[in-house]
Amino acid sequence: MDKTKNKDQVKNDQDNDYLLLDDNTNTNESNQNLKTELSIEDMAAELKETRDDLEHYRKLYDDTFNKLKYSLADFDNYRKNIEKQNALRILSVKADILSTVVNLREDFMRALDTLKHHKVDISILEGLTNILKNIDLFLEKENVLEIKALNSVFDPNFHEIIGFSYVEDDAEENIITKEIRRGYLLNDRVLRPSLVEVSKKIIKNIDNDNKEDTKGDEV
Repeated sequence: MDKTKNKDQVKNDQDNDYLLLDDNTNTNESNQNLKTELSIEDMAAELKETRDDLEHYRKLYDDTFNKLKYSLADFDNYRKNIEKQNALRILSVKADILSTVVNLREDFMRALDTLKHHKVDISILEGLTNILKNIDLFLEKENVLEIKALNSVFDPNFHEIIGFSYVEDDAEENIITKEIRRGYLLNDRVLRPSLVEVSKKIIKNIDNDNKEDTKGDEV
């Protein structure tokens, strides 16, 4: 009797142990599932935060890159303006120097022409002529050329009128008839304009002519 009772008690205890094990297993599985769910939520939140950070730094990069690009463009424009100003300044100084050389050339030519009309040793004239040739070679090397004016049509970009030559009705107007001072170009730009006289038709007073004719017919 006691043995049977003991056997039943042991069996009940084992059943209770199995129940406890089942409960513990279910609890562990629930806790594991909860931890897994929390981990997924944490990962989703972390992923969102990472994406937000990535978007932030991408915008920051774009803004910085655009600012750098505009700064480089501004610097390039500034550099070009400085180079242009320096080139214009150099050209201005060069033009002043070459204008002086041109004036000396013309003074030299006038002096040489005067000497040709006097009894001067031929060797002196040859030496002065060679000097003039050297001056011309220097001006040619610096791209200084004479403006062709005589018998050409007046062009205000290259010529400056200081007088008129009156011509008959059948002659053409605005033709350069006399060059008072030579003009020069520097790199296809006017170093100094030519001073010229230009043809202009004589305007007759028809009313006066008619009156004179009428007076001639009067008795």
